[in-house]
Amino acid sequence: THTVSSLVMFSHLSLALLLVVAASASNDYNYFDFTRQWSPNTCYKASHHCKHLPDTLRSWTIHGLWPSKDATHYPADCAGSSCKLNSTQIEDLLPELHKKWPTDYKGTDTKFWTHEYCKHGTCCEDVLPTEHDYFSNALALHSQLNMDTALAAGGIVPSLTRTYSIEQMDSALRNAFSVNRATYWCRFLKENGTSKQLLFQVSVCVDKELSPRDCPVPSHESCSKTKPFYLLPWSVLTADSI
Repeated sequence: THTVSSLVMFSHLSLALLLVVAASASNDYNYFDFTRQWSPNTCYKASHHCKHLPDTLRSWTIHGLWPSKDATHYPADCAGSSCKLNSTQIEDLLPELHKKWPTDYKGTDTKFWTHEYCKHGTCCEDVLPTEHDYFSNALALHSQLNMDTALAAGGIVPSLTRTYSIEQMDSALRNAFSVNRATYWCRFLKENGTSKQLLFQVSVCVDKELSPRDCPVPSHESCSKTKPFYLLPWSVLTADSI
């Protein structure tokens, strides 16, 4: 009985220690994934329903600024389930946020920003201590690391018929941002008897000074490096077919 009691006490102490370690490491990260999305490739004939986006929107938009430890681990929800976004702190940013950080899913932009801030922004308060710091620096990065300009300079422009290689994408980002490796997300669309690779999201990594750096090698690639990808034009979101 004494042995069992000792084991139970040891287990409780071990669990308590693990919880303390987990809590102290909840904001343990080494860099940021600055992630942008291309809504035509996200939404075209997707299984989820995208909302109608403003006709003036024709560019890459922000998905999030995510503190990350490595390619597969990141802190999240560091303020707990009671987290709420104080939108009065970012009131001066709202016009720009609606333009450059909208959600393309059903729901409001504010709900999207709340999710991003509570899940990711609360875990980098050593670098970005307030809501305003988090969102204003993400907007500044979006302008500094301009995806539309970088891809156009590399000859990658939206098209119904033209395709591009991952190597072309690497080259465009290297020339524009001086990074050798970014992270890409793709989905595959079966249409007219073929499978089309749609690159819908890109992460450019930045360090804690918010300067571009190489992303770590991912454990899994969602894009095929041997298959060309499409960057569909915005017109597909209102057209019946490609």
